[in-house]
Amino acid sequence: MSLQANTLYYGDCLEWLPSFPSESVDLIYLDPPFNSNTDYNLLFGNGKQSERNGGKSAQVKAFDDTWRWDDSAEDRVSRLTKATAHPAHRAVVGLSVMLPAGGMLAYLSYMAERLAAMPRILKPTGSIFLHCDDKASHGLKLVMDVIFGPGNFRNEIIWQRRADKHNLATKHMGRIHDVVLYYVRSDAARYRKQFQPYDNSYLRSHYKHRGHRGRYRLCPVANKAGGNKPYEFRGVEGAWRYTRERMQAMYDDGLLYQSGPGRPWQYKKFLADAEGVPLQDLWTDIKPVRGKKQSLGYPTQKPDPLLERIIAASTDEGDMVLDPFCGCGTAVAAAHKLNRKWAGIDISPFAIDLIASKRFHGFKVPTEGYPYDLAGARKLAKDAPFKFEKWAVTRVPGLAPNDKQVGDHGIDGVGQLLHDPSEPEMTDKVLAQVKGGRYQLKEVRDFLHVVNREHAATGLYTTVDPIRAAGARSEVRKLGTFRMGASKYPRAQLWSIRDYFEDRFPSLPALADPYTGKPAQIPLQMTL
Repeated sequence: MSLQANTLYYGDCLEWLPSFPSESVDLIYLDPPFNSNTDYNLLFGNGKQSERNGGKSAQVKAFDDTWRWDDSAEDRVSRLTKATAHPAHRAVVGLSVMLPAGGMLAYLSYMAERLAAMPRILKPTGSIFLHCDDKASHGLKLVMDVIFGPGNFRNEIIWQRRADKHNLATKHMGRIHDVVLYYVRSDAARYRKQFQPYDNSYLRSHYKHRGHRGRYRLCPVANKAGGNKPYEFRGVEGAWRYTRERMQAMYDDGLLYQSGPGRPWQYKKFLADAEGVPLQDLWTDIKPVRGKKQSLGYPTQKPDPLLERIIAASTDEGDMVLDPFCGCGTAVAAAHKLNRKWAGIDISPFAIDLIASKRFHGFKVPTEGYPYDLAGARKLAKDAPFKFEKWAVTRVPGLAPNDKQVGDHGIDGVGQLLHDPSEPEMTDKVLAQVKGGRYQLKEVRDFLHVVNREHAATGLYTTVDPIRAAGARSEVRKLGTFRMGASKYPRAQLWSIRDYFEDRFPSLPALADPYTGKPAQIPLQMTL
């Protein structure tokens, strides 16, 4: 498959990268999970709900970044250890010797498998920037050394993402920075030198003079180390940095200064001609995302200037920028702004929806592997059932997929009502189950049992096509209703993807957005 410009790809990057052409990308920027041991987007219930749950607060989780040693991790390490020709083989073998079976090995082997697919698609002039934090940067650097080669390492960039002056950390120093590992494909890689403005103290101490073109500083033109042959210039004998002709041209342009007869000549370097301070690997001038104007409600959103700097330093207009973990789309939006071609990949339907709706207003973003009609949904349900489940769950604003897709006890998605139901025995949970194939009455009954067992306010049983069977509808009605103030809502509902494409939605009270906790944006047609 060709790599399409200005396109989003739905799924794991490992599904897509092998199909992209070799040497088709100029820059890869990735901001993958960090192994931060953090559950993001936790929405805790209030005190009443905690009492109903035996003191435990209910929670809705859009995704987590906690890695555990499980069957999939064990299988991955075993498989890559035996695959001696795989680009990640040496990295995983080394990691499995150094690290015990646990969360860190699970995470690093996951990343190694995906990073190993990236050198092939990078052009010889290309670069890769891997964004991480201090939890696993040391391990990721070893992986990058194996896959890209230690000689292709360029920088470990430190980005100060917080400016806390009174960090409350009690067992360690305050952690206020992220790490960006910068590697290249080969010595042919391009780098466009970047500059930062001078600070005010430097301007005051160095650019103290004013002339016909504004502020300037005086710089020596004598070359004490030699270079040009000594010659006399306007009564002063010396070895100069420039040729006689260049010196004369500078003099004619008013760029040379002499404090008195016979004194050394100096060069007027005007601030207008100064490029600034060359960019170093410590970045303290880019602030994190703050406020409603910048934030899209995505918990790990990075500031636009950070990506604009990386893209400007390593690409030219028209180049291809790829983000294999594109999240809320900062990298692809920055690439678009800077007139680069771009492609983004993400496994989360939340991310795909967010980019399409918030990043590119008025521009329909082509998306591969993402259903836009009923036929596409049927195909996804057949070809990739777990991907279909995640996508189907998130068609109702406020529902988040259950990360545990095996042994999930019939829960494919979870949401949280914005307010408590009136019935004291119920929590504010909303549960969802998705079936991509034919439904069975027993499965409907089992799901309704889970709704009761979890004391959920309501449950949503989702299929591709509407369920017309009287038996299933009768079972759903038996569960009754719940009250939210003066309004009543069904405890369970049958809903379909056909309903979704025809703008028919379940009857639900307001749900909390799983990223922000604020009211989810519910379609106006949200009635079934």
